[in-house]
Amino acid sequence: MSKKKDRAWFVCRQWTDLVTRHYASDIEASRALKADPKVLARLRSGIPVAKSTLLKMLRRYAGRHDLGSAVADLVVDTRLP
Repeated sequence: MSKKKDRAWFVCRQWTDLVTRHYASDIEASRALKADPKVLARLRSGIPVAKSTLLKMLRRYAGRHDLGSAVADLVVDTRLP
């Protein structure tokens, strides 16, 4: 069985609100956060991503702007109801 299928997937429901405060588009955000625009588009649309990817994006964002809450409070496991 694929390890990828067993992996937990995570979302940040506040991502869209956080990013639109400071960046007009995913392209602009990708340049500022040094990230792939496809990953940012997935985060914006609420598609689950790997926890390491989500934490990396939140840490990069927190390095430039205030998150307003702890990173752990923003990360949601999609396996939980």
